[in-house]
Amino acid sequence: MSRTLSLSWSRAASHTGVSIALLAALALPGRFVHAQPAPPTAAATASIYKVEFAAPPDSVKPGTSVTSTGVAPYWLTKAERSGYRQTPSYDETIRFCRQLTAGSQNVRYLTYGVSGQGRELPLLVLSRDRAFTPAAAIATGKPIVLIQNGIHSGEIEGKDACLALARDILVTRTRERLLDSVIVLILPIFSVDAHERTGPWNRINQNGPESMGWRASPIGLNMNRDYMKVETPEMQALLSRVFTQWWPHLLVDNHTTNGADYQHDLTYSVNHGPVVPRPIERWMTHAVSERIIERTRAMGHLPAPYLSFKDGSDPRSGIVDSPSAPRFSTGYPPLHGRAAILTETHMLKPYANRVKATYDFMVAILEELNARPRELARAVAESEAEIVTRGREAVTSRRDVVLATTSTDSAESFPYRGVETRWETSPITGASVPHFGTAPWDTLVPLYQLQRPTVVVRQPAGYVVPQEWRAVREKLELHGVRVRRLTRAWTDSVEIAHILEAPSNPATFEGHRPLEVKRVQLERVRRSFRAGDLWVALDQPQGLVAMHLLEAQAPDGLLAWNYFDTIFQRKEYAEDYVMEPIAKRMMEADPALADSFRVRLIRDPAFAKDAGARTDFFYRRSPWADPEQDRHPIARALRRPPESVFAP
Repeated sequence: MSRTLSLSWSRAASHTGVSIALLAALALPGRFVHAQPAPPTAAATASIYKVEFAAPPDSVKPGTSVTSTGVAPYWLTKAERSGYRQTPSYDETIRFCRQLTAGSQNVRYLTYGVSGQGRELPLLVLSRDRAFTPAAAIATGKPIVLIQNGIHSGEIEGKDACLALARDILVTRTRERLLDSVIVLILPIFSVDAHERTGPWNRINQNGPESMGWRASPIGLNMNRDYMKVETPEMQALLSRVFTQWWPHLLVDNHTTNGADYQHDLTYSVNHGPVVPRPIERWMTHAVSERIIERTRAMGHLPAPYLSFKDGSDPRSGIVDSPSAPRFSTGYPPLHGRAAILTETHMLKPYANRVKATYDFMVAILEELNARPRELARAVAESEAEIVTRGREAVTSRRDVVLATTSTDSAESFPYRGVETRWETSPITGASVPHFGTAPWDTLVPLYQLQRPTVVVRQPAGYVVPQEWRAVREKLELHGVRVRRLTRAWTDSVEIAHILEAPSNPATFEGHRPLEVKRVQLERVRRSFRAGDLWVALDQPQGLVAMHLLEAQAPDGLLAWNYFDTIFQRKEYAEDYVMEPIAKRMMEADPALADSFRVRLIRDPAFAKDAGARTDFFYRRSPWADPEQDRHPIARALRRPPESVFAP
């Protein structure tokens, strides 16, 4: 009896509890929690979420290298030992790097900083001259190449290709001649913390390895958008302790692409057009797009320019080959007068194929540099001279600088090697989705490379940075831009950019809401600067970097990245009852102002309905308004300060 009563009571209490919980959930919006189904088993998960690739999975026998021959088991990389199913962890990668240093006197393992999670950032220096410091390397006169892997750590074949290539140069010595006339710096893994966020579900579009790292840093920043704003500790270390110390002539950045399916196993990109100094653009055109690509093709690969189609996944619309902005690895070095190459292996190809394509492309690059070492060094020297000369140019019409471009409608034909494609309307997306086959589809498609300028500014004599904007100095120093501190006050006429239109991005991007400065007006004013303010001259090799950081209209400048957002915020305002009689007198005294106000009321309904905006219309035109609001705080100097203001 008691057991029956107890059971009945328990059921009643249970039902009552559910009812109370349900009523509470209904009474509190946002608190109702849907019941979750039991998680699928591992086997069910693998079955449900499996991605079928047209290319077969790697069938390389474990212990076999697709890049090298006659390698002793001790010197096989983890990728080779596993048949290219696996890639080494951070710790395993560091051990292999140290193993290389124990096996050769022509390599030095260094670290250049610490990641956000406290991991050391690794750097291998390969030098026949054993020039293992920046000064020693520069003194050799040889071109210095920086090969960067794992800025997106899920795209990691560059690491495995470079470990094999370093071994073949240093230990098996089958590629030792590649060090004859070149010094090679290798970042085995750049984004080391993201590399250790490893798993099989990180890259849905990618065919191997079994587990790979993540795209963004632990705080959610994409390091290949960080070259200008330099907010991650890894990028700060790279620029301040590697790039601006070793001054590499060439940066090679290894990636895996996303996008459509095609036969091409490797794509590449170099910046071109009027945003690039002419000598380094010529070198990248002839050495990279012609000779290096031809060498790679002769090795059995199908290289192509980076395949960004004008219309999504449809190659028939043509390939748009636009230069990268300075936030990217390929857009940044040219600002220093240096070359950069982006490599992107095709994500749908098996991992072994992608490692081999990257390895062979690195070999082709180093062969070209060894064959013509002076050409790259000369192109860099001439590009630096071009930047410095423009900074000293007395004729103002010769000081125009292109900060951004866009592709034109002019195109040439490119022999595209695609695969047969069937387009079907998807019941999931409701849009037309491509289904790729395996049969080749070879055709000619338009290639849009020609650029026209969209943002052009006339270079000032230099910039004056008020000392209170401390973040600006920090950024300039990270980029290697030389600054001088005023030791005495200085007054002169300068130009100030009045920002007339600069809408912010409604969506968050890289932790910011970037501004797009559409209209500015340069206002000539007389300004007094204090001891401690900074002078940034533009007759230095980093003059272009300074312009791209400090110009109001620079697409990747500090203004665009929200470092000066406080200039747009009004700090004082007028009460309507105070401003109204003043506004009436202003219109009586200035008929043109009155007409402008009436026209605005007619043409802008939102303005007409906004009492505060109507009051502000007059306040902003009164002497009570803040004269610094919407003005860029960085002054564009019309002439250099006298040396006396720098005297100790």
